[in-house]
Amino acid sequence: MLYLALNPGNTFGWGVCSKYLISEVGKLREIRVVNDSNIGLLTEPNLQGRVFHAIGDHSLRRQYPIKGEINYGYTFFENLLEEDALKNARFYDLVFAGSTWCRQKLEEKGISWVQTLIQGIDPDLFFPLELEKPSGKDKFIIFSGGKFELRKGQDLVLRAVKVLQDKYDDIVLMNLWQNHWKFSFETMKRSSYINFVVNGETWEEIIKNIMAENGIDPERNIVLPPINNNQLKNVYANTDIGLFPNRCEGGTNLVLMEYMACARPVIASYNTGHRDILTKDNALLLEEMKPYDDFDEKGEMLGAWQEPDLDELVSKLEYAYLNRDGLDSIARQAGEDMKRYTWHATAKDLLEKIEQR
Repeated sequence: MLYLALNPGNTFGWGVCSKYLISEVGKLREIRVVNDSNIGLLTEPNLQGRVFHAIGDHSLRRQYPIKGEINYGYTFFENLLEEDALKNARFYDLVFAGSTWCRQKLEEKGISWVQTLIQGIDPDLFFPLELEKPSGKDKFIIFSGGKFELRKGQDLVLRAVKVLQDKYDDIVLMNLWQNHWKFSFETMKRSSYINFVVNGETWEEIIKNIMAENGIDPERNIVLPPINNNQLKNVYANTDIGLFPNRCEGGTNLVLMEYMACARPVIASYNTGHRDILTKDNALLLEEMKPYDDFDEKGEMLGAWQEPDLDELVSKLEYAYLNRDGLDSIARQAGEDMKRYTWHATAKDLLEKIEQR
């Protein structure tokens, strides 16, 4: 028996990943699922069979206190691994990393029993769309997604969009930035690019006030509410370009992959987990990187990242604005490339690799 210790959801990355792994692996072999809804019903933590565990922190501890005869872990991380990570990793017979970069960081820590397992997209939801927008043709709409935090680089988005909005009156920023975790939202305090002033009762009020504080035109600013994964295609279809100047991704960035799968052009940082899916043919790459070490308020180093160059970001964004009809080729290539990265392919890759053990 293969147990999947995964907690599915629709509005956050781990939840979407878990939902699809359960669905697609279940089509290929018999499974049982362990998650928040039934963990309390287990009378015995030692299970007869194999267990695929979600790894929930930088110590590489499993999310649920269960153990199989053979154990696998799946991890995405961006910050430095903690001191007990190597010890905890020995619990697993095999560790899966969400990107090549993530796998390399595990190997640097001495964890050699590791494989890469790339996330997928749902091809029934995310597939090449018509390049001509059905609405909003009189505006150049920039999409930015991912939870609002320093690592995701939305401070760079705000600075770049501000520059372009000051030059051109038809540029609109559309964002999907909901962040359910206060501690990561407040990492924006450490940004040197924006004034991070939290003011408002609702998420929309807070984000709109941050944007206003940083010079974004309120009339050219669309703050989206939480949207289920199965509705995101409709958002992407009405935008001209996706902007992803992330400082670090432990995975391959699910929102980026889904956006590209719809054959929409992107500007994205060519670093960390993004490097597994981006090429010069399927994206406008941000390649001018500088080391960015993230420190907390106590001066303790949290992560060793790479920061895109703001001038290169502004230049690529202006190029996209002025040459929007010339982006068709990279958009089409993005759509073609993402056809290889389905959740079904991820499930097959997972099963093939665990059967080798």
